Amino acid sequence: MLKVYYTFGCPNCGGPIDDEHLLAGVPCSKCVPGRVENLDYRVIYDLLVKNSTLKGYAEYFYDNESFEEIVRIFKRVIGNEPWNLQKYWIKRLAKSESFSLSAPTGLGKTTTLLVYSLFFNNTTLYVVPTNSLKDQICERLRNMGAHVSCNDIKEEYINVATFNRILRHYDNYVSLQPKLVIVDDSDMILKSGKTTEVMAKILGISEEIFQHAISLIRLKRTLKFNEDDKELKNKIVELEYKIGSWKPFVQFLVASATLRPKGIKQQALRTLIGFEPSTIQTYLRNIADLYYQGVNIEEILDKISDSGGLLLVSKEYGREKMLELKEIIEKRGYSAGLAISGRKFLDKFSEGKIDYLIGSASYYGVAVRGLDEPKRLKYVIFYGIPKIRMNLADALNNPSLIVKIGELLNIDVKDIRRKLLFLSPPEFQILRYSLMKGEELSGKLKDIKTNLVKIKEKIWDILRSDNIKKLKADTFLVAENNSKYYLYIPDTVTYIQASGRSSRIINNGLTFGISIVLVDSDDLLDILFQKLKKIIPNFTFKSINEVDMRELKSLAISSREVSISQKKKINIKTILLVVESPTKAKTIARLFGRPSRREVHGIPVYETIILVNDEILIANIIATKGHITDLTTENIGYYGVEVGNNEFNAYYSPIYKCYNCGKTFTIRSNTCPYCGSAFISSSEKVISALRKLSTEVDEIYIASDPDQEGEKIAYDVAMLISPYNKNIYRIKYHEVTRNGILNAILNKGRINMNLVRSQIVRRIEDRWIGFELSSALKSMFYDKNHGSGRVQGPVLSWIAQRTKEYKTNYGWILYIKLGDYTVKKFFRTKEEANKFIENLNIKVNLISEREEIQNPLPPFTTDSLLMDAYDKLGISSQIVMKIAQELFESGLITYHRTDSTHVSALGISIAKEYLESKNLNDSFSGRSWGNEGTHEAIRPTSSMDTESLIKDIEDNPNKYFIKFNKYHLRVYDLIFRRFIASQMKPATVTYSKFEIFINDEKFEVELPTKVSGGFSIIYPLKTYIVTEKYSTYLNKGSIIPLFTYAEVIKNMKEKEIGRPSTYAKTISALIRHGYVVESKRKALLIATNKGIKAYEFLSSCCSDLISENRTKLLLQKIDKIANGDANVDDVLEDLHKEITQISGKLINSLKLDANI
Repeated sequence: MLKVYYTFGCPNCGGPIDDEHLLAGVPCSKCVPGRVENLDYRVIYDLLVKNSTLKGYAEYFYDNESFEEIVRIFKRVIGNEPWNLQKYWIKRLAKSESFSLSAPTGLGKTTTLLVYSLFFNNTTLYVVPTNSLKDQICERLRNMGAHVSCNDIKEEYINVATFNRILRHYDNYVSLQPKLVIVDDSDMILKSGKTTEVMAKILGISEEIFQHAISLIRLKRTLKFNEDDKELKNKIVELEYKIGSWKPFVQFLVASATLRPKGIKQQALRTLIGFEPSTIQTYLRNIADLYYQGVNIEEILDKISDSGGLLLVSKEYGREKMLELKEIIEKRGYSAGLAISGRKFLDKFSEGKIDYLIGSASYYGVAVRGLDEPKRLKYVIFYGIPKIRMNLADALNNPSLIVKIGELLNIDVKDIRRKLLFLSPPEFQILRYSLMKGEELSGKLKDIKTNLVKIKEKIWDILRSDNIKKLKADTFLVAENNSKYYLYIPDTVTYIQASGRSSRIINNGLTFGISIVLVDSDDLLDILFQKLKKIIPNFTFKSINEVDMRELKSLAISSREVSISQKKKINIKTILLVVESPTKAKTIARLFGRPSRREVHGIPVYETIILVNDEILIANIIATKGHITDLTTENIGYYGVEVGNNEFNAYYSPIYKCYNCGKTFTIRSNTCPYCGSAFISSSEKVISALRKLSTEVDEIYIASDPDQEGEKIAYDVAMLISPYNKNIYRIKYHEVTRNGILNAILNKGRINMNLVRSQIVRRIEDRWIGFELSSALKSMFYDKNHGSGRVQGPVLSWIAQRTKEYKTNYGWILYIKLGDYTVKKFFRTKEEANKFIENLNIKVNLISEREEIQNPLPPFTTDSLLMDAYDKLGISSQIVMKIAQELFESGLITYHRTDSTHVSALGISIAKEYLESKNLNDSFSGRSWGNEGTHEAIRPTSSMDTESLIKDIEDNPNKYFIKFNKYHLRVYDLIFRRFIASQMKPATVTYSKFEIFINDEKFEVELPTKVSGGFSIIYPLKTYIVTEKYSTYLNKGSIIPLFTYAEVIKNMKEKEIGRPSTYAKTISALIRHGYVVESKRKALLIATNKGIKAYEFLSSCCSDLISENRTKLLLQKIDKIANGDANVDDVLEDLHKEITQISGKLINSLKLDANI
């Protein structure tokens, strides 16, 4: 029976524990002896106390007890159970965690904080923006029975104060030394460096630590300009260590924010408190989005015929237009007020003294971010498209914009665009600053700037000479106004934030709101619509003339009445989404909005909102960085596996990595066993973060990669968090896109235990075989950098044998180029070759021609991608896999470890969309390429070709979290073209048969000479022109060619000794051991003397173990386990017998060698 043990996994003592105990949620058998069963956490605590074994479980117990106590207080003072989101906050509060509560008004942030301050029962400072809010908070706290002080400063009390009062009595509040600080609106403390310093002092952050944090931010900024500066990196590590040793003693809570900390002091505070004051995400919308052609406000007022509106004037119209509109509204019989500064206008609006508020359509204006009046505010009217306007002369200091406008004016910008694309962010900023300030540059940046200035001059020449009035791009508009050119960008953020003011939460329901845009530019309306479609699911604008305004108005009014259930009900759930890579975590978080970020045990966690049908998921996204455990190298059993009586106990340890030498190990140690460095990291941090987060949320979704390795990662995560949360689901997606993630969540399932068992067996055989062979090789050659494995053995034998043959057949190669076709002739000596060249006589005859209808190739699988990338681009397999991984994690291609050519209906629709956009509708021929299985072929996730991708990167510089280079674009282009071609009609190929005479030799060859139509439009085939006119080239070489990456991978695929996940890794391992090297020019694979000796030794003593046939059979057995067709124990038993027999042979072989 196969059983998994985690050497560190007990939730109480931190010692070894089996998967059965973890799944039941109980500590190990040493802590809680007896049979394994599901027990309540209180029962477990009592048993641990009774057995005198209570250790780490105490923290979990007390956190749960605190949570239950806060909930009890909540029920007592509020009168009802907390909502799901409130429970999520309470779980974090119960752990004394500092964090930001991000949610729209009405979801109970303030209520939760008031209840918690009552529970906290210690010196508290509650900071609010206004006196009126201070009075409200004080009154609510008194009604709850709290000890509250609203004027005097008192210890052991909840001190409620405005931030302005704190600034006036700064020393007194610092001396108060509160243990809990609650800030209602973090904007007031982040608006300047001075206010941030004040808050840092109140939080008990010493001047020394604060300065360390500031220095750290500065050094990290400097590092971006010199990524290889080791001294700088060491200083950063030193500062991080100093800051890491500082522990906050004040719990800090932030209720809401609209600004992001940008200043260096604000970022220093963020570093020290461990979270970013997060913005309120507009994820709740129940709004009719309307537009009206023109800016006739009178007609809109007549159509609405109601009060309770907010009129937002596009910024370029200014205050004068606001006053004019105020007068028009008042003439229509409504009262109106300007919402420009202060809060008096809001009080009047709430009291019904003002019917319409008029403000600026600015994200930072008080009318947009300071207005929360869910009952009164039903209508938001935009006077003009909300937009950002810039003088074009200033805007053209942006290199990307110069390129975009240049392209609109048909200026050749291809070369400069690619050069800009490959600049690092610091280089780009230097270039932009130089254009703005006229600073001199040197090197490549000087050349780029010179070209940009020339393009800029051409832009102005064309605009003026051709009298161009406007230019429309996908994301902006250039237009002339009073003889000046301006750049206009629709302000989507302001539109979403402002329109959202009409749809708010009342009594756990969402009111209905109406947003109306008065159109002053059709072009900007179109751009705004296209941008909003990408942000808000199913977004659409409707003309006000196409809707029944009376019906919409009735719905808006009724949704605000408590007695009528017209409100859209809110269903909120909290989840933990676990992925493998940090890039993927950031990409997924960004797919669903602008995430907030915090750190848990030093691990980044992104919080975002995912809307799934009518359910709102508050998602915490964390990356495991791959496997979090591996078979231990502790002295346990047979290389980490206890074997006995058909029982196999596999022991897994955390994974440690040395920052100094880069090696990983699985033995608990404070220093690296390889180089002795104390600078090591451990996956225990990730595991601790996962366990902590799992206690906070309703459900856990494990979204590791959809393969055997990903399934084992999912299993490890599930086992290690099971004691803290049983609601664990496995989700799988094949593309990192919005739809991919949503479909995965909708189809959540359970972990596939057959896949897990197959991976464990594969890892055990890899360990047993690898360690036995490596041990023998190290003993034989007295070299620690020796190693082998089941798959590495056959591959090394191919390369070693081919290298030998290459060397024994070495001579001279004569290349005879007949147009596009090259004939190769081998000679032992140079003299023979030269003599042949002297008498060279060539004749070429065209014998026949035939036409053939040729179908396109299927889209790529892993092996075909690796082969084609090498053949066409000359890129090695490990680089291709790294690039493919990054393209996948960035949401650009589907999962890249696959042996399936199947294309889904979505994939087919992407190809169709692309071909239609290129007017190639007639060339489309959709194909699914085989039966649907677990995986899909490698394909693009959208209809963006390479040029469109480049534009997307330019338009959205913060969208992707990788630095693109020419290889990313080339590999993406290869994948894209191959896929699109697979969905096109066949091409017509003309094959020509040639009779070629070279001296006395005659041979025939048939080659494609013409290709037309079908897929060849997108994916051209190589054609040949064969002529009698020739050129020759003589070079040293062999009649037996060396292996290329592509050929080795093809062999692995055909001989069935590799899998998509192992093709590149196998070759990389052989190179790492020094058995194989790459030739510099063509990246051919050559066995070294070390590699040949290792191959010869292994062949002599254990050829069976590394034979192709035995390797294939073992992999087939592992596949059978994955499919549920083989017994794990039987496979392991057979494997163990085989290896122990081989082990004896190895020992005897070594003894014999030693005697010799």
